[in-house]
Amino acid sequence: MRFIPLERLINLHEGYRQAFKIDGVDIILLHEDGQTYAFSRTCPHQHYALDYAKVSDGLILCSAHGFEFDLKRSGALVKPAGFPCPALKTYDLVYDADRIGLML
Repeated sequence: MRFIPLERLINLHEGYRQAFKIDGVDIILLHEDGQTYAFSRTCPHQHYALDYAKVSDGLILCSAHGFEFDLKRSGALVKPAGFPCPALKTYDLVYDADRIGLML
């Protein structure tokens, strides 16, 4: 595994959102409501882009079909309840000195 730096901590601010492509995988790094998250750039339902999806209190809402995922609970599907959809892929963040990134 190797540390992949994404951003300097000083650059994270409320509303920060940046897309990255790492080893062919599209990821979004987001700082919202005082929390920082890394997750797949596409919704697992029908692969709609989440670049501009609304995030509030750790919940991300896919604007294509209204699916909602909990970023605080490993991307678990919240709405629609019981629908057979996999969780949104989330990534654990790692801090190294003044940088935030992923271990891949």
